[in-house]
Amino acid sequence: MKRLQNFFLATALFVVILSQTGCMGSWSLTNSLYDWNKTSVSGKWGQELVFAAFVIIPVYEFAILADGIVINSIEFWTGSNPIAMKAGEKESKIVQNGNDIYQITTAQNKVHAVKLAGENEGQAGDFVYSAETGKWAFVEAGK
Repeated sequence: MKRLQNFFLATALFVVILSQTGCMGSWSLTNSLYDWNKTSVSGKWGQELVFAAFVIIPVYEFAILADGIVINSIEFWTGSNPIAMKAGEKESKIVQNGNDIYQITTAQNKVHAVKLAGENEGQAGDFVYSAETGKWAFVEAGK
C-alpha cells in the first residue's frame, strides 16, 4: 500500500513539474542533437538507425540528463542558455544566496561566476562547454 501511495505521489509531482513551463528550459543540447540527426543523416531509414543507435549507446539519455540538470538549471537561474547564445552575446546577473552574492555572466558555451560578497569573496570560476566532447568542465584559476 505504501508503494502505491508513493507511486501516485511521484506521478502527481511529475505532472505538476511538467505543467510549470517557466522552469522547463529550452533543451538546447537535446534539440541540437536531434537537429543534427535530421540534417546530417540522409533518408528516414538512416535517421532512424542513428536514432536507435543513440538510444542504445545512451547518447540521447546523456544529452537529456545534461540538459535537465546542468544547462536548464543555468538557464533558469541566469535567464539565458549558454548553448543557445550566439558568438559575442553576453548576459550578466547578480544573484544572492543568504549573505553570498555572485555575479554570473553567460556567453556562448561559457558561464563565468564571481563571488562578490561573503566567505571567499573574489573567488571566480568558469563552466566551459566543449562542443567536441559534449561535456561541461569547471575551470578555476586556469586549471
